[in-house]
Order: sequence, then C-alpha cells, then structure tokens
Amino acid sequence: MTHYYEILGLQPGASKAEIKEAYRRLCLECHPDKLPPETPKKARQIVEEHFKQINEAYAYLMEHADRAVLEEIDSERWDLEVEESLPIFDPIRMEAVGRRLERERSLIEQEYQQVIGEIEKQQRQKLAAHGLSVDDLTALDSSQKWGKIIENLILGLIGLAMTSIGGLIGLFAFLWSCFCFWAMLAYLFTKTVSHRQYKFLCSVKTETEFAKNQAFRQKEQRLATQSNYIRERIEYFKQLPLELLSEGFIRQLSDEDQFFLLMAIKEREDAKQAEQWQQVVETGVQIAVAAGVVLLLSNLFFGGSS
Repeated sequence: MTHYYEILGLQPGASKAEIKEAYRRLCLECHPDKLPPETPKKARQIVEEHFKQINEAYAYLMEHADRAVLEEIDSERWDLEVEESLPIFDPIRMEAVGRRLERERSLIEQEYQQVIGEIEKQQRQKLAAHGLSVDDLTALDSSQKWGKIIENLILGLIGLAMTSIGGLIGLFAFLWSCFCFWAMLAYLFTKTVSHRQYKFLCSVKTETEFAKNQAFRQKEQRLATQSNYIRERIEYFKQLPLELLSEGFIRQLSDEDQFFLLMAIKEREDAKQAEQWQQVVETGVQIAVAAGVVLLLSNLFFGGSS
C-alpha cells in the first residue's frame, strides 16, 4: 500500500481529504488530454500508463485508507507494549551489546591482517618480476659482503691480540674476538646479489615497511576511536545526577547506552552511590545478573580495570 501513497506524492496515513486534493492536482498536471498533438507516441504511452497508476492509487486508497490508518495505530501500540514489557538491563541484550563491541574490535584486527597479507603479496610479486624471492631480502651486495668479512676479521685479530693483557680485560677481549669471528662466518655464508639487485631489494624493503607501518597506525587509530567512544559514553553516564536515573529514563535508552550505564555503575567507587543507582531497578535479581554479565565483559574488553 505504501507505493500508492508515493504515486500520489503523500505520506503513509494521509487523510481522505489529502488524497482527494492530491488526485485533483495530479489530474490537472498529468492528464493525457493535456499533451500537445505532436507528442511522440512513446511519450504519450508513458503518460497514459502513469495516469492509470494515479487512478488505481486513488481508488484503492479511498477504499482502504481508514483501515490502513487503524492497522498502523494498532502496530505502533503493539510495538510500544512489547517495548515496555522488556526488562531494563536485560542480561541477554547486554551480552549481545558486549559481543557486538568485541566483534567490531576483532573485525578491525582481521582487516589489518588482510591488509598486511596484501602488502606481502605485492612484495612477492615485485620480487618475482625481477627473478628474486623473499629469501633474497637478507642478501648482501658482493662488495659489501667482503667488506664486512674483512672488517670482522681485523676486529677479531685485535681482540685476540688484547687477550695477552690478561685479567678481566683479556677475558672481554677473548669474548669480543669470538663474536667477531662468528659474525665473519655468518657473513661468509650470506647470499650475495648484484649491486643493482641489492639496491632494488633495499627499495622494496623500505616500501614494504612503510606500508606495514601505515596499516598498523590506521588499525591503532580505529581501535583508539572505538575505545574513546566507549570511554566517553561511560564517563557521560558517570556524571549524570542520580535523581535523573529513573526507570523511565533508563527504559528509553538504547541497549548500547544501557550497557554503558552499567559499566558506569561498575566504575562507581562510592558503595553508597552504587546502592542508590541500583534502586532504580525493579528487582535486585535483574541488576545482579546484569552486573555479573558486565563484569565478565568488562574484564574481556578492559582487562578488569575500573
């Protein structure tokens, strides 16, 4: 029935007087007889079809409009009765809010991992296009490799020479020489690439690290935005005067805000104030169960911090 109202340019639930007025106006504007004789046949057919829809909508609404209004009133009354019958701080709905917030954080982490996977895939594709692989990222330029080997060999020999000093200095010199010789062997078995390939590998590593750092910052920013939103809502409810927190006020809150209100109750340090807050609930059982749910979920989200 809603589309009939749309055809006449009316809002659902319009009165019969409004329907008649809209019909008269559309007849004056859209009647096919008002088209000039030179109007193309295709355009005339479109106008005639539209005018048929106007007549159909008018006939239907004039017959059923009153019934539709009554049905809409009954529907709104039923929705209101159902809403008023729901308990405030309902544990099931509070748990659902907590799980949704948890899923939002998990989704952010999953999207971050997907981005990292895509970055690494692009890295592998760039390397493969030049006949290289991820294992080549640790490779060294040939001249650089032998320079490192000679450098560590000289430092190791100096350390061995200093072992003759004896004592604690000699011990440190021996350990130093062992470290240098171990590093020299590590460089000796390190894979080498040409100077051109080495420069390309360095650029790929730099681009990849930059992209990963940027993705990490975006993830942390999204997580911080969610955490700040949660904290702001909790602080808002913590600052509300106690006399405002009637059952009627709480009932008109969304499930999410009821959840944050419970979190605010949990964080109240003054036990006397906490008891006053709990008095807005009709039964002590409801608040006890809901508080248990919130305690569990708050430990999950905030590590149990108050």
